[in-house]
Amino acid sequence: MLHPDPLRLCAEVTTLKSRQFQALAGFGLALGGSLVVPAVAQAQQNRAPAPGAAQIMVPMFKSTERNLGAQAADALRDKIGEFPAKQAYPTLKENIEANLQASGFSTTEALAAHDARALASLLRADEFIMGSVSKTPTGVRMEASLVLPRDNSLVQPLGVVEAKNVGAAASAIAAELREARKQLAAERQCSNLARDKKYDEAIAAAKEGITAYPKSTLARICIARVMEVQKAPAEAQLAMGREIVNIDPKSRPGLAVLANSYKTMGNKDSASVTFTRLLATDPTNPRLQEDVIRELTGLDNPKLVRPVIDSAVALNPGDPDLLKLRWLILMSTRDFKAAHEQGEELVRLDTAFADTTYFVRTARAYAADSQPQKAAEIAARGLQKFPNDPGLIYEQVYSLRAAGQNQQALEVLDKATAAKVPVENSNVLRLTLLKDLGRGNEMLPAIRAAVAAGDTSTLLRQLALQAGDELRKAAGKSQSIEDYAAASAALLYADSISTGAMKAQAQFLAGTNYLYYGQAKLAAAQAAKSCPMAKEGKGFLVEAQIMLPKGGSFAPDQTRQLMGALMQLDTGADALVKQLCK
Repeated sequence: MLHPDPLRLCAEVTTLKSRQFQALAGFGLALGGSLVVPAVAQAQQNRAPAPGAAQIMVPMFKSTERNLGAQAADALRDKIGEFPAKQAYPTLKENIEANLQASGFSTTEALAAHDARALASLLRADEFIMGSVSKTPTGVRMEASLVLPRDNSLVQPLGVVEAKNVGAAASAIAAELREARKQLAAERQCSNLARDKKYDEAIAAAKEGITAYPKSTLARICIARVMEVQKAPAEAQLAMGREIVNIDPKSRPGLAVLANSYKTMGNKDSASVTFTRLLATDPTNPRLQEDVIRELTGLDNPKLVRPVIDSAVALNPGDPDLLKLRWLILMSTRDFKAAHEQGEELVRLDTAFADTTYFVRTARAYAADSQPQKAAEIAARGLQKFPNDPGLIYEQVYSLRAAGQNQQALEVLDKATAAKVPVENSNVLRLTLLKDLGRGNEMLPAIRAAVAAGDTSTLLRQLALQAGDELRKAAGKSQSIEDYAAASAALLYADSISTGAMKAQAQFLAGTNYLYYGQAKLAAAQAAKSCPMAKEGKGFLVEAQIMLPKGGSFAPDQTRQLMGALMQLDTGADALVKQLCK
């Protein structure tokens, strides 16, 4: 589950230049807190800001027009300079440019958000503005947001303004900034109270911020985070997430809250769409990509993720984590050809990727793609690297059987058994192979040996019952007393190791077999004029009368019919015994 602030949970991508900012900041602190300040600006700094006033940094706005971004930033700084001295003041342009130059940055290009945050921290700014500006047929279009340096996802939109020039647009943005800042004290109080686990008080403080500035996203984000910690109902969190996203459709915390709430509520389609919108807020952030794609994959909607991961890989070529995620997604979407190519590429990039999980998953993918021989080959490759691995042996045996190579599969399994490798369901696998090879006569001894050794597998007991039933059917065709005897022994054994419905089935089949076994024995007794055989036949009918009712729940209608036939046959048996045993 993604934190409402995914970029706090997942460390932001920090560029080399951002690290340069951080290194420079440390250097400045080492010199007693001095910063890179040009002489031109030094005199202006002598006019110290009022105690408690907030410093607001305005870096260059993003623009495709030459100098327009710089003009917009200059204009907004001027407007912030008109704020009451006790409230706020702008970071000097000279300070911004001096530190950009010292850190190797261009002073004529807009900063990325993470770089702007690093610069704001270096300059000890309390807030910073991110914005863009473009020309329109009637003037300019300006968009800006207030950001808190302590957390790059704490963004307050300041609106989109169209005006005749940058000065007029900046004036409108500054007016909105004045209003938006009314929430900041309450937001800070909410954050501090939440950190102290005073959750009810934190929410109350945030609500004061919303009252002060109804369009507040920052105070609402604080409430959302408190709600998550308190494990508020998903419906309540969803409502708060919607409030945030309705104000700021690009809010990372808001979208994360929405996505997590949809996921918790089981609304997979909405969760998938919202997670994708979340990734779109910072598409080149591999950490965010990894988290979002993992969430999407977990929603069992991998087809929606495929274009997202392909785009992420294209933007970050060679990133091993993203390539691994892509491999998993390709497997999930059953694009096996592409998955195998991706897997081989990963193995070339990092041989450690070819672990047992890789070989097992690849073998299963080939099997699912109706290529059992390739599955067996990849399992064999894995066993060369990881000899006697139980999972790989299972995949090899399973795949060889699927490819029709039963004898080879049995040899692999017997070799593993001799080496005491704990292959999953090895006894069941061996019995299945014996059956496939036409060696059914070896099945019951093998089952008895496995059960005696402590195998409690339900499948083993099912195979015992199947083996007994097949012997019963064979006896019905041959009418052989010896075959009935073998079926009886097998079914009684199946009854002894079965429970529940399987036991009832074993008893029903054993009773049915006893009926026909007794009938065959009585016919033989009559032909041989043998009293002992007649008594044996009668005894088998008595056993049928015991076993059929026990197993009656398995086939009630058939049991009633068989019991009716049994009563008639039993009367004849009594007469035959009386006749032959004088």
